[in-house]
Formats: sequence, C-alpha cells, structure tokens
Amino acid sequence: MNKKSVAQEIVRLVGGEQNIETVNHCMTRIRFVLKDSEIALNNAEQLHKLNGVLDVINRGGQFQIVLGHEARVVYDQISSTIELSDVLVSEINTKSWLDGFTEALSTIFFPIIPAIAGAGVLKGLLELIKTYGLIGVDTNTFIILQVIADAVFYFLPILLAFSAAMKFQCNQMVAVSVAAILLHPTFNNIIAGGNVNMDFLGIPFIMMNYATTVVPILIGIWVMSHVERFIKSWMPKVVDIIFTPLLTLLVVVPFVLIIIGPLGILLGDFVSVTISFIYGKLTFVAGAIFGAFYPLLVLGGLHHSLLPIMLQNISTKGYDVFLALAAAGNTAVAGAVFGVYLKSKIKSTKALALSATISGLIGIIEPGLYSFVIKSKQVLLAVFLGGAAGGVIMGIFQVRNSGFGLNPLGGLPVFFGDTFIYYILGVMVAFIVSASTAYFLNAPDVD
Repeated sequence: MNKKSVAQEIVRLVGGEQNIETVNHCMTRIRFVLKDSEIALNNAEQLHKLNGVLDVINRGGQFQIVLGHEARVVYDQISSTIELSDVLVSEINTKSWLDGFTEALSTIFFPIIPAIAGAGVLKGLLELIKTYGLIGVDTNTFIILQVIADAVFYFLPILLAFSAAMKFQCNQMVAVSVAAILLHPTFNNIIAGGNVNMDFLGIPFIMMNYATTVVPILIGIWVMSHVERFIKSWMPKVVDIIFTPLLTLLVVVPFVLIIIGPLGILLGDFVSVTISFIYGKLTFVAGAIFGAFYPLLVLGGLHHSLLPIMLQNISTKGYDVFLALAAAGNTAVAGAVFGVYLKSKIKSTKALALSATISGLIGIIEPGLYSFVIKSKQVLLAVFLGGAAGGVIMGIFQVRNSGFGLNPLGGLPVFFGDTFIYYILGVMVAFIVSASTAYFLNAPDVD
C-alpha cells in the first residue's frame, strides 16, 4: 500500500474529515484532535494493520498514529487531501489537567525544535572550534557564526509566542509583537544602565531581561488568548482588525511587564535551580532513574514536556544536564535492539532490528520501542539496565550540553566541551550493557 492509500485509510478510520478538528505531526507520530474519538478507538485494530503503523495511542485529548520515519510523508498526504476549518477548536473533554498541560507543552515546543536543534549543534561546533583554536574568537567569521548560534536562543520568546498562539488559538502576529516588545532595545538599554525600577501609570515594577526566557511568554500568550477573545466578543466587526490588536497590546504588555514577567522569570529560575539542586545531590540515583525510564516517556509521548526545563537551564546557566540522561535511555533502546539483531535467525527480524538500531543511535527510538521493546520483557529489561548504567555515568560526571539536538549521535556537537569524553563513555556503557543483556537473555524473535 502506498503512502497516499495509507493516508486515505487513516482519515477514513478516524471518522473521516468531518470528525477531525485538528491534525499535526512530530517526527514519528500524526496527532489528531477528534470530535468523537470513539470512532477511531473502535477502528484501532484496523489502524494497527495498516502498512507502516507501529502503534495507536489515545492520550491527553489526542489520538496518535505512530508511524516512525514515515510520519511526515503520510501527514503531507493527509493534509493535501482534507480541508480543516479555521474555527476555534474546543478542547472540552475528559482529559485531566496534567494531560492537558503536557499536551500543550508538546504542541508548543515541537514546532521550534528544528531551530533550537540546529542552533544547538552550531553552538557545540563553536565550542570545539574555540577549544582547538581552529578560528580566532575575535575574527569576523567566528563572531558571525556565534550570532547565528545565539540568535535563536536570544529571541526564543518570539518563537515560543508564535507557537503558543497557534496552540491557544489567538492572533499569531500580535503574539509575536508582544514578545518583540519585551525584547525591545530600549528596555535592554535601561537594564544595562542599572535602572530597573520603573512604573506604568504610577504602578511600580522591576524591569527584567526577557532574552532567552521561557515561562513569561508562555503565560503571557495564554493570558493574551483570553483577553483577545473577550475583546472580540463585543468589538464591532467593522473596526475589529484595528482596535482588537490595539486594545490587546495595551492590556497584555503592561500586565506582562508588571506581573507575569517578573513572576514568570522567578518561577522558571526556581524550577531550574530546584531540579538542578536535587540532581546535584542525588546524581547517582537521578541518573540511573532518568536514564532507565526516559524511553517510557517517549513511549507515552511525554518527552517534549521536558523541553521547557532544558531550555530554562540553558538560558540561565548556559548548559543543561538532562539531555545526556535522555541520550543514555535512547542509546539503551538502540543497544537492546542491536542485541536482538545479533541473536535473531529470522532475516526480516534482523533487517528491522538493524534499521531500528541505526535510527535509535541517531535519536529516533520509536521504531525500536514499538517493534521490539514493548513486545519483549527481556528487551525491556535490557533497556532499563542499559539506560540506568549509562545514566549513572552521565550523572556522576555531570555531563553537560550547550544546546538541544537529537541524541546520542544526531546532535553530538551540543555535548562538545569538558565533559564530552564522559558523554562518549556513558553512551558506550549504555549500548554495551543493553545489547549484551538482550543477547544473553535470549530475547525472542519478532516476525
């Protein structure tokens, strides 16, 4: 069955175009918000049988079709054959607040991953260049490359504003304007001059530096979505295009500057410092637990919800430590599947396992998870042991990353630095432990 046929069958089995409110995708999944998810659930068995479908998941108000590498291709076919209205999507359903929160974070952060991944890899390469003196740090070439790498993180609030506006169903250009106002050079010059005590209409507030921040703009755009909706509810249509954005900016920007911004930055810093403190005191235990169970977060589609913490760490401290632990978990999946490849006598299993191993080492572990890990207790145990072993190494030596990228190998440059050798050691340990465990536990063939 070709990709177009698969796409058409998926649309039919989830209830047709009329049952789809929104559809988007990540690297390995197509995510639907359906008017009636029961239709899709009743057809789950047929969806499982479609060529290329690895799993079907209904969680957090989303109906997810796991397709591995083919997700983007099938999504393109789906989006070219259906027309979704621009009507505001109602998300009143039975999902818990935690499901809604993690789903919102995943939806907001996934679209910006290519930008921060590319910039993160470049930051890592620049660290290598600086360490070995390949290009002088005072040369124009190095300065331009550094600006390219830093700009994505500096203007991160703008990227988040655009993505958050899509999620919260408000005007994206107005949302970007809010973020741009927070980053205006006038504010930065005031801060640089040491005068952070300001007031608006007599209301005092402390001016903050919003470059690279995460929390303030997310809360700000959420508030903006409600303000904009309220204004639209009574604004005459003939002047809506002018006065709704005007009033929205006049209400939201001061509110962010006076209340949300300072509190958001404090909240973000508190979360980052608290988690880092706990991790610093319990590196051995935290490394083992995170490395072992990270693949389960991927299995549940919850791993993107960790991005705010990682980005907050990078923005406040210049580095993060959790991506290395995630790399241990990813490597363990690749290693365990490689153990299956070595042990298997079935050609189709060996071919599938080798493909899943390669994609896992790059940083895409869903093919291995759905084809082998969840089908075998031995392989799952191998993943736990390998991830824990690699996580311990990463934790003990406080392996750091300066940016974000696929791991263990897809975004390797983000780990360049003083702890890079320990990163390689952790990856090797995770791979060897998981591969040997899967091999010697006689992981069953999957045909």
